[in-house]
Amino acid sequence: MTDSTPLINDSRQKQGKLGHRVLCCCDSRKAVILINLFALVLIVAGLIAAAVNNTFDSDTSAIIGYVISILFYLIVMFSALQYHRCAVIVAIIWNLIVIVWTSVGLVMERETLFAKNQNQTDIIIYFTVFYVIHVFVIYAEWVYVSEVGKGIMSRETHSREKYSCCCNV
Repeated sequence: MTDSTPLINDSRQKQGKLGHRVLCCCDSRKAVILINLFALVLIVAGLIAAAVNNTFDSDTSAIIGYVISILFYLIVMFSALQYHRCAVIVAIIWNLIVIVWTSVGLVMERETLFAKNQNQTDIIIYFTVFYVIHVFVIYAEWVYVSEVGKGIMSRETHSREKYSCCCNV
């Protein structure tokens, strides 16, 4: 005999995956964690390299920007583990501010930047990687925020939504 009033709705478990596959690789929660971890490793490496090479030249605003970005990457990863989206929304706004701040600084300082450095290819590669990483971070975070807001990604639906093409984390 079947229970006509089950306590747990079975229809959600029977449905297929509703969420988006970020970069065709994994679910939005896992993507936010992995992409932010990758960006965190790169920014810490960049901060260490800049400190070793004395690149900052007492540029406290750049150091503060690095530190705030590091904090946001950590907060976003923790928030994704807890299925919270507010901190992720603030991190998206921060990433947009960083992109605008860097772009304005690049335009204003382009002549001195290219005059000081002989190898312009390195500068172009650095800024290209910078923009690509920030676009991936914003994309993953936006998908995650959207799915959590719609109820697609939550503690209850994670077993249905989890997906990974290469690892079972």
